[in-house]
Amino acid sequence: MENFASRYQSVLVPTIFVPWAKELIRRVDMKGGERVLDLGCGTGVVSRQIAEAGLVPSALTGVDHNPDMLGVARALFSDDGIKAQWIEADAAALPFDDDAFDVAFCQQALQFFPDRPAALKELRRVMKPGGRVVFCVQKGLDLNPMLRAQASALDAYVGEGAGAAVRAICSLPDEEVLRHLFEGAGFRAIDVDEVTLELHHPDARAFAAGAMGGMHTGDKLSGLADSKIDLAIDAFLTGLGKLFDGTAMRFPHVSNVVVAEA
Repeated sequence: MENFASRYQSVLVPTIFVPWAKELIRRVDMKGGERVLDLGCGTGVVSRQIAEAGLVPSALTGVDHNPDMLGVARALFSDDGIKAQWIEADAAALPFDDDAFDVAFCQQALQFFPDRPAALKELRRVMKPGGRVVFCVQKGLDLNPMLRAQASALDAYVGEGAGAAVRAICSLPDEEVLRHLFEGAGFRAIDVDEVTLELHHPDARAFAAGAMGGMHTGDKLSGLADSKIDLAIDAFLTGLGKLFDGTAMRFPHVSNVVVAEA
């Protein structure tokens, strides 16, 4: 039976996280032979996009706290001449020496770190002087109607705890708070940009089922009767309004992108 990490990979990654991975990678002038950290790597989408872009780091390390996500990452990553490893670890206690990495990426994970200042200080420790880091962090529900529709549907048909998991995605929307976090960790040349990607899925009903069943915190539809799952999906589609054309969905996805130097 497909677990939530597999559903996350099959539905959310192609629609949301591949476009964002490409956006993050294009913001770094990566050079051959650099050591790269994919922090909060999930199923390894940033790492795979690095490989698919023909970039060849000397080492590529994915770190995540979730073993199911790492299992999918290991299964999907092909060698392509890149030395890659996948490590289960806490972002605030990275198992690496000082000055270990040239480049670090972190896609939609900082908002979930229990101790954000500690995680960023730990990242600063393992970055080489002059090393570059690139993060994307979701903006608020007011700017992200797809997530707003999802939270509302989960509140109504699963419970507020399930809806809270969506709201947590948008729990770190403020540019100045982000800047302060990175400054406090010792980063410099900090740039924070609000970026909107226009995203698309050809089958909105399939996306809804996969998105709510493959969230970062696990399957939110598990245990519901089929009829109630259908109602939750219908509520999500209704909540999309004009973003749903009866079959497909197109929606803005808005995040802050942070680029900084160690």
